[in-house]
Amino acid sequence: MWHKSPVLPQAPYGQTDNNKTEVTVRRNNSLSHLLLGAALTLGASQVIALQELDDSSLSDVQGAGLAFAMDDFSFRFAPTSYIELTGTQAQGAGWERGDARYYGLSITNGEQIAGMDWHGSGCGSGGAFGNDHLACPMGTDNGGGIGAFASIYDPYVLRAYKYEGYDYSGAYLSTPANMPTVMELIGPSDTDRWRWSFWGELEVDRLNNNPADGALNNSYNVGGADFLQSQTIIHGKPVTKDGRPARLRLMRTTGMDSALYPWADSNTFGINYESALSGDFRFSVRQKANSEDRLHWVPDFEDNEGMYFKNVDAYLPLGQLHYQALTLDAVRSGSERGNFIIELTRIPNIAAVYEDFYCDGPCNINGNGEIQNPNEDTLGYVRWGDFTDFDLNGPSGLPGATDTNNGIYFVGGGTEPSPGAGVTASTQDVTNIGISRIEGMRIHHMKITTLGAGQ
Repeated sequence: MWHKSPVLPQAPYGQTDNNKTEVTVRRNNSLSHLLLGAALTLGASQVIALQELDDSSLSDVQGAGLAFAMDDFSFRFAPTSYIELTGTQAQGAGWERGDARYYGLSITNGEQIAGMDWHGSGCGSGGAFGNDHLACPMGTDNGGGIGAFASIYDPYVLRAYKYEGYDYSGAYLSTPANMPTVMELIGPSDTDRWRWSFWGELEVDRLNNNPADGALNNSYNVGGADFLQSQTIIHGKPVTKDGRPARLRLMRTTGMDSALYPWADSNTFGINYESALSGDFRFSVRQKANSEDRLHWVPDFEDNEGMYFKNVDAYLPLGQLHYQALTLDAVRSGSERGNFIIELTRIPNIAAVYEDFYCDGPCNINGNGEIQNPNEDTLGYVRWGDFTDFDLNGPSGLPGATDTNNGIYFVGGGTEPSPGAGVTASTQDVTNIGISRIEGMRIHHMKITTLGAGQ
């Protein structure tokens, strides 16, 4: 099965048109030559032609889904392209308008230390602060492409599938006739490391509801909007440390309680999402001395300063087949009309469903009331740091006060004049505050309703 598409010309890496978004996937030449040779050898006496796929030709296909293998993949917004969340003029005391923008969203190579900043200039840390891969928001090795974004041996899989399980009414669905079909996208269980990054700005109290293009911070120029510009860099993989992949499922819920969800009419569109991530994280705000520090202007951030999270490992399941789902709705009346609702529906108050939610099989509970066979698939966690040494050795296994290889730590922004003293003082100190974790997260119910400050 082949799909042919035109090849578009690309600008040199590091050079981009304003407001341009690009996705690049480069094919491995040796693999292409191998496939071409096989096609010529097997079909030398035949005329090989591309044929359009239609419903009738696909109806006879049997398989486990569609696999997507991608190598040398990158995704990049221009540093001036953004996604914006706009506020409204505040109407009550204690409220101020807020506007947020996220610029330069990018997914690029993270295997090599080499990289560049938002201006296309090379950058680096020298490794002094444990941030070899976190100094630069974008990778440049391999043209910025991620080598094994999804290898042919571990691809993304898109499939329609049926799973056994309890529905909202407590009925156990186990036959092809009653099991709902679920559309799911399963991520790889291992990939090359990525850099996932963006820079953003939060604008507070825009005056007279007018844009403040290019205005300086109020601290420098009275009359401009207050704002904070920041940089976020994640270096890691979209899998947990033990290889659990991310998974997205789309489904039709069945058996919902009409008393709790009258709008659903017992059935509605639902989403399950299992979030998985491992790696390192850096959030920074300090800009270099020559940076403009102006609203909507691309900043030049300092390479080392920031808050670091090393050896992060996170898994968060949102929804369970077939009795809990993320649903979307809108506020349709009253003063809040026009807002939207994201809800993780309640776990049904049914013994069999609760047992499935908490236990792997029939619950085995000891004399202290502790579950001996917890259901690991419903158990979320977030770990900021590697706990292996601590779990073995206790407090002596904690990172040191200036360690940069584990845990949560801060790095100052360089050397600057001391206030009023006319001398310089080093602020590139490292302060490690330790490791932290949240274990055993099971979400019974969550409901988020947006509400504009002007309402």
